[in-house]
Amino acid sequence: MECKTATSEYERTSILRQRYEVFVEEFNFLPPVEENRELEYDQYDEYSLLLGVWEDDDLIASCRLILPNEPLGLPTLNRMIIDSPIFRRDYPTAEISRIMIAAGHRKFKKSVKVLQLMQKKIDQLSAEHGITQCIGSVEPAFLKLLHYANLPYQPIGPLQHHIGPDRYPVILKTDYLASLQKQNR
Repeated sequence: MECKTATSEYERTSILRQRYEVFVEEFNFLPPVEENRELEYDQYDEYSLLLGVWEDDDLIASCRLILPNEPLGLPTLNRMIIDSPIFRRDYPTAEISRIMIAAGHRKFKKSVKVLQLMQKKIDQLSAEHGITQCIGSVEPAFLKLLHYANLPYQPIGPLQHHIGPDRYPVILKTDYLASLQKQNR
C-alpha cells in the first residue's frame, strides 16, 4: 500500500469517481453534482490536495487535505460550532475531509493501517505547508476507529449535523503535529 498525492488527471478522476460511489451512491450523504457524471466534488477541491491509497493499481481509499484559503475558508469552521480552547483560530489550519475506504477494503485491521498511512502523508504535507493543526468532522464511530489507530483526534465542539449522520468537529492535537515537525527538522 502507498499513500500519495494525486498528480495526474487519472489519479484525480479516480478519487472523485470513488468519492461518488461511496458518498453519493453507497451512503447517500451527498446529492450528485452533475447528471450523468459520476464524480463527487465541490468548491473546496480547488484548494485541496487529494490523497489516494493505492494497492498495486487499485485505489482503495482516499481523502483530501483542504489547505488554508481566503476565498472559502474551511467547511468545519464555516458550518460547525467549535467551543474548545484547544482550537486556535490564529494557527495555520488545514481540514481533512472526504475520508473514505472502498467497501471491499473495510476490514478493521486494514482500515487501521490505511488510516495510519493516510495520516503519515497528511503529517508530511502539513509540515511542508506550515500547518500546525488539522481539523475535520467525524461520526462518533469513526472517532473511535481513529483512536484505535492511535491517531489523537479529539472533539472541539458538540455532536452536530454537518454532512450525513451527526458528527463532532475534531482536531488533531497541535502538540502531536509540533512534535512531528521537530522530528522532521
